[in-house]
Amino acid sequence: MNHSVGKQRGIGLVGTIFILVVLSSLAAYMVRLSTVQHVTTSMSIQSARAWYAAVSGLEWAVYRIENGGCPAIPSNLDVEGFSVQVEQCDPAVVSEGAGSYRLYRVAVNASRGSYGSPDYVSRDLMAVVRGN
Repeated sequence: MNHSVGKQRGIGLVGTIFILVVLSSLAAYMVRLSTVQHVTTSMSIQSARAWYAAVSGLEWAVYRIENGGCPAIPSNLDVEGFSVQVEQCDPAVVSEGAGSYRLYRVAVNASRGSYGSPDYVSRDLMAVVRGN
């Protein structure tokens, strides 16, 4: 009887090692998943900030249009660490009946980081604005 117990020595060690490998693989997967989730959340916030920076650039361009016409193209602004550029401001005269007015097509880009880098974010906005 003592002889059969000796043959089974180490079988518990194999099972324990198997369980440790499975648990450590699961832990590594969870750490990776947490990291990806953190990066995704961070980029989502940066994307929203880029959109608001582009809206600020668009509002600045509208202000300039209302007070003397299109800004110089390209116009560069710095808004909370974002590079905002007014890329287009094209006026067009519209006649309706006896009156006429101007429409301005305005394009704005807000970006942060270098293109191709993991933290790069960019947003483009375009609007048609009625002027005087």
